[in-house]
Parts: sequence; C-alpha cells; structure tokens
Amino acid sequence: MKKSVILVLAAASLSILAAGCKKGNAGAKEKTQAAAGYESVKVEKGSDGKTLDLGGIDVILADWWSGPDAEGGEATSAQNAAERAWHDWTEATYNYNVTQKELGAGWDGHPQEVANFCMTGGDENYVFIIDARSGITGLKTDLFFDLSKLTNIDWSKKKWDAGVRNMLTKGSSFYAMRPIVPEPRGGVFFNKRLLEESGIDPEEPYNLQKAGKWNWESFEALLAKCTRDTDNDGIPDTYGMANSSTEFAPLAAMSNGVPMIGKNAEGKFVNNVGNDAVLEALAWCAHLAQNYEKPQPEGSNWDWMYPAFINGEVAFQVDQEYNAQLNGRYQALKDDWGFVCFPLGPKGDGKYRTLHNDNMYVIPSCYDQERAEKIAKAFDLWTDPTPGYEDGDSWKEGYYACFRDSRAVDETLQLMIDNPNPRYDTLIPGINYMGDVIWVTYPGYVTPQQAYEESKNNWQALLDDANDW
Repeated sequence: MKKSVILVLAAASLSILAAGCKKGNAGAKEKTQAAAGYESVKVEKGSDGKTLDLGGIDVILADWWSGPDAEGGEATSAQNAAERAWHDWTEATYNYNVTQKELGAGWDGHPQEVANFCMTGGDENYVFIIDARSGITGLKTDLFFDLSKLTNIDWSKKKWDAGVRNMLTKGSSFYAMRPIVPEPRGGVFFNKRLLEESGIDPEEPYNLQKAGKWNWESFEALLAKCTRDTDNDGIPDTYGMANSSTEFAPLAAMSNGVPMIGKNAEGKFVNNVGNDAVLEALAWCAHLAQNYEKPQPEGSNWDWMYPAFINGEVAFQVDQEYNAQLNGRYQALKDDWGFVCFPLGPKGDGKYRTLHNDNMYVIPSCYDQERAEKIAKAFDLWTDPTPGYEDGDSWKEGYYACFRDSRAVDETLQLMIDNPNPRYDTLIPGINYMGDVIWVTYPGYVTPQQAYEESKNNWQALLDDANDW
C-alpha cells in the first residue's frame, strides 16, 4: 500500500494502530490517567488477582511508512482524540507502552530488516507489520511465532480479522494477525454522466447491486449501452470501459467462485487456473475487452486507462478503492461518479466480495514464550476498541469524504468488509500470474486453456516449494 494511502486511513481512524501512535518511548508508569469516562471498563486481572501489570514493557509496531513523527501533531477528529486518550489510559493502567514507527529501510528493504531481526534477535520488543513478500519466506525459515500457542489472547474477539489469520495458517497453527476490519480493495468505478447520456439511470449500478442483480450479464448490458458512436463516423466516441487487466482478471475469477490460487482442505496452496470457473472468467474478460474496451492510444504509456476514465472517455473502470482517497486519482474527475463491487459471476455463491490483500502483524519467533505473551498482550490491549466507538460503523467516518455519494460507503464498502476474502496468489514467490496468464489472455493472444497448459508445470513446482513448510 502506498504511503499516502496509509496516512489517509490513519487520519480517518480506520486503523486504530496508526491513529493512536505515540511519539518516543516514554515509560508507561509516567503516563497520566487523566482521561475520564473509563470507570465502567472491566479491568483485566493478573494471576495474583490484581490489575494486570505488564512490567513497563515497550513494544514497537514496526512498519515501512510511519516516518519520524507518526503521531502527526493535533488529533484529526473527535474519534482520533478519543483513541489517543484511550491508549494513554490502557498504557497507564496495565503498565506498558506501544510505539509505531518505520525501521528505516523503506518498502523495498522492509522484508530483509524483518528477517534480520527474527534470525538474530535483540533487546527490542517488536510486532512487525509485513506484506505478502515476507509471508511464505518467513514460514519456511521459521521467522514467526506460532500465535496459536499464546495463552492470554482471546482470538474469538470480533476485532481479529479471520481472513488475515487464514493467510499464514497450517493445521491448528497460525502466524499472522490483524486487529482491524479488512481494507476495501478492488471494485468498479462508474461515471454517472456517461450513464445518463446513454439512457441509463446514473444510480443503476447501485440499484442492481442492492437488489442482488449486479452480475456479469447486467454489467455487459450497461457496457454495450455506453459504447456509443455519437457522430456516426463508425468509431465509438465513448467506450464502456478501460481497465488494467491485472486489476480486472483476478476479480473476475474470484467473482465466479474460484480464485486463481486457492487453498485446499489441508491448507495447501493450489493452482485453480485450469478450473472451469476460472477458464470461464478469463474468457469473459477477453470478450469484454474485445467488444467494449477503449483501444490503447498509439504511443501511450502503460497506464493510459486511468486518464481515459478521468477524462470522461469511458463509463466504467475496475480499480482499487484506495485510489478514491483524498489524494487519489479519482478526486480529479469532474463528472459525478460512484463505486460498486465487482459483478457476480454465474458460478459464484451470490455474495459480493473483493480480494483483500491486507498487511499482516507477526511476532518474531526468536522470543521465548513469556516475552511473546507480554508483547502480544500489550498489542491486544492497545488495539481494543475505543469506548464510545465500538459499533460496527465507526470505520466509515473517514471514507465519506473520499466519495461523491454515501452509497459507495454504506453499501459497497460495507459488502467488501462483511465478506473477508484473502488473496493468496501474491504470497507465492515466483508466480508470474500476470505474464503467464492475464497479459496473454485478456487481449486474446492465447486462450485461457493454452495459458494454463503452458504454465501449469512451472506453477506446480513453485506451489510445491511454497507448501513445503
């Protein structure tokens, strides 16, 4: 995730982990319990029957984006201020301190700095924030603590994201956690002006989604209406869509019930590209691209599709939600626009989803049980919901300003969060799902079956290696 996106999410208080960051490593005993309103909070007890005391432990949430001053000055909202006060109170009550900061190597170097510490150890008490690049490598080299062995964490709490837990799970053991709702990701942006000019109710994608009728068939019907030759010169003046194929194709496979890379009942990664549902999805992508997608302008850059949508030349675009953030590309669109989930495929289960690709939180395996328990408990306490903001809709606060209508948040993003759906293909080292499959099938260079046959042996070797831990 781009640094700018993370900062916006933090300011919006989607992530209580970023919004409440502390500056420096002041001892928890020096903090004040000045925050009021927590008298009714049930305080956790230690084995001695007294209030749990974590012994002043300093825990660092290590990322690659926070910068030298993660707190960022004044609180950004009433919720942000409440979260900071809550963190101060819990830190003082249980005698611990949490600081979130980057380690200095940036995004490129973060996997290596995580691996270095996990192998050598040190005095610092880390909870590392990692992405898919570190996942399988960390498991194969035994870098991460088996979180199932922790005795003081209630994993049934609603805050724990089950999708992230499943990312790095084998049998009863799991190695990743995330105490935040899943981040909304890929969906379909649409230009309301172009829909209206094509004789379509500009709210129609929302209405179809709400009725459970936003599917491949209804999507193609709208694409056909929006691909129009308005001056009768034989060349469309507006097109149905313009997409990055690497955004479109994985969502299409997912919508038809089967991701390109999945997990079987034994927890092993499997190649699903040869599955009928995936082959159907890839063929459908090529059909839409041939009939409704604006051709790439001669001499244009690879990302030509984004200005095509921003300039009002196409009605639909599949892209990541985070590009709608206040510093994202869609804020430049002059026309009114909306955002819906990817349409349902004929072999899907009828639930609207996205592909979540959330960051994961891990504890180094170099710690002994007692130390890992303390670190995990501090992290657990610090990430508990802020009193007054425990309801399920508090995450929406920062999103409304990023969209032109509330339906994008209340309907679309809600659906994306309600159905955790982890993406596995990004976890597999060496898998070239773009070059081997998407880039050759989307433009119709080869059939999906040909792409599968030509890549399956290499993919299986990579999957066998990834499954060997």
